[in-house]
Amino acid sequence: MRLYEPPAKEFFRLPNSIFHVPLDATQFKLYAYLVCCSGSKGYCWPTHKKIIQDTGIKKSSLQKAIKALVKRKLIAMYKHRNPYGYSNNEYHLLSLDNPEIYRDLDTEADELPLFIGEELPA
Repeated sequence: MRLYEPPAKEFFRLPNSIFHVPLDATQFKLYAYLVCCSGSKGYCWPTHKKIIQDTGIKKSSLQKAIKALVKRKLIAMYKHRNPYGYSNNEYHLLSLDNPEIYRDLDTEADELPLFIGEELPA
């Protein structure tokens, strides 16, 4: 039997504390994908089409998962406009040290905004 050999390239790391955050499988998969896309920058802007293509998450499930990650304060979402005028979402990974990410979302009555701001802060 061969022992596991970690890949030499094309891999990413997730912090161990992510396993303590109450996420369903789709939310976890989306979070891992955004971590993978972000690399060391901490932000990325894949389109919904690209996320669906790469992860296999259905469109309606993707939209729900994005809302849940924003509400749980694992990510922040901004509008991103490229130099050609096209717009899509820019996702910023937030600290896992925030105790808000562990709260029970079902008991919260107040609704958090989906977008933190229309444009990125200067």
